[in-house]
Amino acid sequence: MQNVLHFSMVSDMGSNLYEEIVKLDAATRLQLAQDLLDSVASETFATPLTPEQRAELQVRLAHYRARPDEPTVTLAEIKARVGMK
Repeated sequence: MQNVLHFSMVSDMGSNLYEEIVKLDAATRLQLAQDLLDSVASETFATPLTPEQRAELQVRLAHYRARPDEPTVTLAEIKARVGMK
């Protein structure tokens, strides 16, 4: 798999860029990988909602507005429950 990935990257990016990236220390490569993933995530959120997703959000918002005193769970609480930071 690594050879396939390497070939694909060399073909798409040019061998010089790939060769420079692999020369970086592990911490720098890891940060680069995280930055790349973050850039993909930000593009993912720019994707328009489907009609089904929009309808589901409207149902959830209506439920929340009808019961404002109902306990809710924050994202931080969910992450803590599943062991994420």
